[in-house]
Amino acid sequence: MYKKRWNIDFAGVLASDNEVVKNNVFVNKQGLLQFYIKIISILPEDFPSEVKIVTCFAEDIGYPDTSFDDEERELKLAEFLEKYILFFNIEVQPGIGNDYYIARNISYVKKNDEFKREEGLNQIPVFSGDAEQITQQIFESKLLNNRFVGDNKNISNDDYDTPNVICWKDPVSDNLSLYGPFDSHDYAHGGFRFKFNSSNLFTLDLSEDNFFNYYENNNVLYLPLNVFYQLEQKMEINGTKLVNEETLQDHVSSSSLTKSVTKTIPALTPNPEKIPATEKEEQFMEAFNERCITNELYYDPKDLYNFHTAMKTGSLVILAGMSGTGKSKLVQCYADALDLKKEQQLFIPVRPYWQDDADVIGYLDILNNVYRPGDSGLVNILIHAYNNPDQMHIVCFDEMNIARVEHYFSQFLSVLEMDDNKRVLRLYNDESQYRIYNSNQYEPSIKIGNNVLFVGTVNLDESTYQFSDKVLDRANVINLNVISYEKISELVENSRGSESKITKLDISATAYNSFRNKESKIGLLELESKCLWDIHKELQKTNRNLGVGWRIVKQIGNYLNNIPQNSELKREEAFDLQLVQRVLTKILGTEEQFKELLGTYDADKKAVIDSKLIKILDNVQGYDMKKTRELILEKSRELKLYGCTI
Repeated sequence: MYKKRWNIDFAGVLASDNEVVKNNVFVNKQGLLQFYIKIISILPEDFPSEVKIVTCFAEDIGYPDTSFDDEERELKLAEFLEKYILFFNIEVQPGIGNDYYIARNISYVKKNDEFKREEGLNQIPVFSGDAEQITQQIFESKLLNNRFVGDNKNISNDDYDTPNVICWKDPVSDNLSLYGPFDSHDYAHGGFRFKFNSSNLFTLDLSEDNFFNYYENNNVLYLPLNVFYQLEQKMEINGTKLVNEETLQDHVSSSSLTKSVTKTIPALTPNPEKIPATEKEEQFMEAFNERCITNELYYDPKDLYNFHTAMKTGSLVILAGMSGTGKSKLVQCYADALDLKKEQQLFIPVRPYWQDDADVIGYLDILNNVYRPGDSGLVNILIHAYNNPDQMHIVCFDEMNIARVEHYFSQFLSVLEMDDNKRVLRLYNDESQYRIYNSNQYEPSIKIGNNVLFVGTVNLDESTYQFSDKVLDRANVINLNVISYEKISELVENSRGSESKITKLDISATAYNSFRNKESKIGLLELESKCLWDIHKELQKTNRNLGVGWRIVKQIGNYLNNIPQNSELKREEAFDLQLVQRVLTKILGTEEQFKELLGTYDADKKAVIDSKLIKILDNVQGYDMKKTRELILEKSRELKLYGCTI
């Protein structure tokens, strides 16, 4: 479903008679002069590709319609329009059987002698600033340091419409400089933040170029496509490469690989995020551990690394265990270690009567034409996260299985499995936007970026619901271990006075994302892949709808790729934990179904006999699989005592 208005600029020319059904200029039934415009600029992603022609009224361009004869009126308007390129927004008005696309807010500039209508025009956004406050050097520093460079309301901010190059216009001399190429962008109240591949950011000064074949309107350059491609090639070959002072030495060592001249840009201010990602992550984990101790939460450090790795790689993390083990407080300690402000964190107490996602995100009140967000506050924090993409946010669903997760969390389960740039939460239909009074505050959909972490806490008792495969396929279910009280006493003694040593870090979304290993390859060794495949085949024998799906395999590989360096959690232990958290959680059923898979519990020896899963684990050389073996023993004991796993 397309929207009803595009407030960005399009470029067009008077359509020719053979491009429209009737004349390109005509007097309509109301006696008004009307004409058709052919769009010649690049269309945004959310605009219907089949629409090439829009209509416009002569009075909307301020044309002096002084002739009396209709034929003469049409002829003179056509002669006038043939001299100009028009720039306009587009509004859609519904008609009987068809929608009408109408040009609004029209301006125009005279065509130059080189204009060829068949070539089309490509848009380049122009940024400028105050000669004293926002200089070109500051602009370049913002680009290099992945900061927001300002807004441009006249181009599309859709994720799929990233401009390949942008332009800086000097506020004093009006000189133009190109920058690029860019791969993607973020957009928020701070405007645009452009992302580029590695350190390959180039600039080309257009003031020394024979560069006259372009048009400028509302901070956008319009170039014929052939000129645009020539400039792209020239920037790649003759452009100046931008390099931070901090990375200058690295560039010098590899300067023989590029033909480009290098321009060194000093940092705006000392930037704490220039600390290497590994060191920064170590500092964060130290701060996390300190917060836990200060709040009298005593966990094995491996549990903290397990939780952190799951948080930065998983779409949903679920903390399970008996009541009183500090699950919610652990999430709070994580938020405190990130130094999140009140508006960046939300703890939602789940209600047992929640039946669908309207209880969480709200609903459209069609009687009063307003959107009413849920009292959970979830929608508001997601909007805050979208508008502040460089701030981390945490959403915690407390006791989330006190109601059926598959019901109230249904839309989230679908959204969170999508790629980061496609995670969009739908609040209501696009068609309703223009009759909803508060649609400027609550738009039809909200994009959920990777600066939002979702976590839930659950108690496993008779008052709660079990998770379905739909939930388990998308979640890391972590059972927090209670350490011995003797060891707690020792930790309490050692932590005396630690309150004064709390490390305070400001972890931005950019810094947090640097903790993530974004390798797309599956991070599994051959013996790990074989183990998962063997378990999958055995699960399939118990139920053909049960198994280790490809989604879980990829997520386990991603988890293993993201274990922090110098972590106390070793790879072998991490793989063991992933089997417990991602695979064995699926084994819920009767003795008849799972006895062969889990084996028979021997009460005298307190061991498992004839377990197919144990045999698979025995074949994984170098992995003791302690946690997995313990859980298999526990589940086989449940089969013996209760006739089913619980």
